[in-house]
Order: sequence, then structure tokens, then C-alpha cells
Amino acid sequence: MSQIGIVSHDAGGAEVLSNWVKNQLENHKFNFYLEGPAKKIFRKNLNSYYLNNNKISIQEFINISDYIICSTSWASEIEKKFVKETKLMKKKVISVLDHWSNYKERFIYKNDQIILPDEIWVCDDYAHNIVKEIFNNIKIIKIKNPYFSKIKKQLDNFSKIANIETKKYLLYVCEPLREHALIQHNDENYFGYTEETALNYFLEHVKLLDLKYDYILIRPHPSENSKKYDWVIHKFRDINIKINNKRDLLEQIYYSQAIIGCESMALIVGDLAKKKIISSIPPGGRECVLPHRKIEKLKNIILKKKYD
Repeated sequence: MSQIGIVSHDAGGAEVLSNWVKNQLENHKFNFYLEGPAKKIFRKNLNSYYLNNNKISIQEFINISDYIICSTSWASEIEKKFVKETKLMKKKVISVLDHWSNYKERFIYKNDQIILPDEIWVCDDYAHNIVKEIFNNIKIIKIKNPYFSKIKKQLDNFSKIANIETKKYLLYVCEPLREHALIQHNDENYFGYTEETALNYFLEHVKLLDLKYDYILIRPHPSENSKKYDWVIHKFRDINIKINNKRDLLEQIYYSQAIIGCESMALIVGDLAKKKIISSIPPGGRECVLPHRKIEKLKNIILKKKYD
């Protein structure tokens, strides 16, 4: 039975990898080297099976594994280190992509060197086509997204047992874009906007949207300080705003009227839940990289309203 080393940091990749592992427990043995939000997610999804081995060195971890499977991150270097060290030790390493943006940057190690794995796993045709265009000499494997499969089952369960909430809200999902832009490009405004300017743009124009709601629920990213967005409550006193990322994301999505964000995976989850999904990237920012056609652009909605 193969001994597979699992390496992860960011939340999105951790959801995909942990659910993939859960489906493979009868076929393989696993070692885990986890940092950041991935620790909590693996513990949640794998319960007692979860055991983090990141107290040993990277080289020792690779030695005890037959091969390595990594998620990818924007800000963290841990998966990139593993790709490089695993290749140096002449073992197989696989990277799993959970998103549709910044593919090249996810493999740039220490700002100058592109380190590619032996294989890249993707979860849909969108990602396959993007990877093929950027890295045309690497083996690409398309797998069924185990995280999305789990979400669909959970949504079915919600529809059977969920209580109808009397209060209706819009869910705004945040991302630490400014931090990522600074780390990757040494410019907080590299993308033409930040998480703060996008959220501010949304709140300034939310009344133009044909959406009924009692309040707006802002959900900070798992890697962000919960107080990071307290400023909006003081600036937009005429809007009922709450901030909470303690409740389960899927539950927040299920009960919401719409999901708004920049390029968050939560928008795609919202699509699976058959919700209205809107990208809040303001004018002057780069176009939303998510390729899914159902995502509406806030700036286009506002522009149309102004000319109607």
C-alpha cells in the first residue's frame, strides 16, 4: 500500500485535498505536512485520522513517503519548497490546483524560479485549458472535484432539514488580495484594486441592486484577522452590517440571498447552491479571472442602472 505525503497550506486547496484523501483511505496510507488554515480543515474533514507530521524536516517527510501530493498557495512557500525538494530527491510530486487564477505565480519559488511538479491535477475543463496554455509540456490529469461532490450532498441535506430563517442577508466573502499582491509583485495595488476598495465599492452601490435583504454579512477570509473589516460598520452606518466567519461557510451560503466577492471560490460554491453570484471588482481593477459564466459583474450592473 502506497505511503503518500500530503502537503497543504491554503483553505481552498486543503478542502480539495482533504476530501480526496477521505475517499482514498482504503487504498493508501498518508502522512500530512500542514500549515496555516489547512490544519483546521484537515482536522475537520478527517477527524481522528488526521495526524500532522510537520515537526520533522522536509527531507525526512519526503523520505517516509513514496510520493508527494501538494495543494498550491499564493502567499505560502511551503508547497513550492516541497516540489523543489521532492524533485531533487528524485521522487514523484503532484500539484493539485483548486482555483482558476495566478497559475504561474503558484509555481514561482523565491520570486524568480519556476519549479514545476511531475504532474498537475485539475478539477474541471476550465482549469485544464488554462494550465495547458501556460504550461504546455507537463502532464495534466483531470480529477473529479471531491470538495464539490461533498458540497452537493450537503446542499441536498440542507434542503431537507434546514429551518427557514426570517432574516435575509447578502453574503460578502473577503480575500487577502492586498497581501498577496505585495508578496508576489511588491505592489499592494498590483491588480488595480484591493479587498478594501472592492468592498467599499460594493457597499457604496448596494442600494442600486435589485436585492431584498435585512442585513449584509461580511465573512473575512480564514487567514484574515476578524477585526480587519470593522471600519465598514463605522463608515456605512446607514447599512445593517454584521461580520462573522465563525459559522460554516456552506451554511452561510445556503441561507443567503446572494454571494458577492472578487474572485473567491465561495462564488463558485454559491453557483452550486443556485444563488445569485456577483463579482465586486471595481472599475480600474483587472477583470475577474473566474471563467464561470453565471458570475455577474457589479460594475456592469451599476453601469446599466445608471443608463436605464
